[in-house]
Amino acid sequence: MTFDDLFDLGLFSGPSYSQISHDRYDVYVNQNYIGQKSLLTAQESVQDIDDFLRNEGYSNFQTFIDGDHYYINAVGNEHEVANVLHVYLQNR
Repeated sequence: MTFDDLFDLGLFSGPSYSQISHDRYDVYVNQNYIGQKSLLTAQESVQDIDDFLRNEGYSNFQTFIDGDHYYINAVGNEHEVANVLHVYLQNR
């Protein structure tokens, strides 16, 4: 099966695709695995983690996606960010 076959089967509807079941991302803080973020609805995004951290008062971090890995580079407060994210991901 080729990549184009996926479009022919209707799995993708164009450049933006709808979730087939749900996407999952492995979340890392400063290269340490923290947990997994599952996107259960089409409205959810892995970047919701950024909003959560800002709402918790953390702003000194950068994020990037590499495939199904979501990396957070926290500066100065990496242990606190890792702890709060661990609880967040466990409760979801």
